[in-house]
Amino acid sequence: MIELRLVESAAEAEAVASYFRSVWADGPEVVPADLIIAGVHVNAYSAAAWQDGEIVGASFGIQGSYRGESVLHSHVTAATVSGVGYQLKQHQRQWASGQNISAITWTFDPLVRRNCYFNFSKLGVTAVEYLPNFYGAMTDSINAGEESDRLFAIWKVSGERQQGKAEIARVELPEDIESLRRTNLTEANAWRAKVRLQLAELFAQNATISSMTPDRKALIVSK
Repeated sequence: MIELRLVESAAEAEAVASYFRSVWADGPEVVPADLIIAGVHVNAYSAAAWQDGEIVGASFGIQGSYRGESVLHSHVTAATVSGVGYQLKQHQRQWASGQNISAITWTFDPLVRRNCYFNFSKLGVTAVEYLPNFYGAMTDSINAGEESDRLFAIWKVSGERQQGKAEIARVELPEDIESLRRTNLTEANAWRAKVRLQLAELFAQNATISSMTPDRKALIVSK
């Protein structure tokens, strides 16, 4: 059984920080424990999913504003048991609603098909910005050797799922960029450059993305 609860103590903050380190192995500290507990003290968001006394998912976010709206920016969320990521996002949404927050924002890699499917198809987010190499070069075991191009997503806390307007382009994605990074980094970097060129041009024209093709092979870009 999964139990989701907010982080309330230094020990829980350390457990969450340790969990993040285990997921993004060999990279820099994801979110230090002292930042987690200090943030929670001033109404930042952090929650963990527990199963049999072990963390199987966690999230940390900060409150801010974006384009005139109050937002919870979900800086990092991870899950290592199926379905927990979705539960954490719903928990975030419920928490944000109780704080009178209008929307939740986060970034994600546009090359990872499963993340795009989760965000666009399961949650119903809209990507409103494309951010080339947003975090700089990555060194962790998941992203090593890659630059950190990201889509910036916004997810309304209340109201119906947003629908994209007229389609203006489709951007093809690699089948499995994470495996490709491990087996052929040159080809992975070529995909990054190809998608970057397309998305940078489209978002410069005020494009948004809120869906994928049914076969999950491409992003559908709207004006």
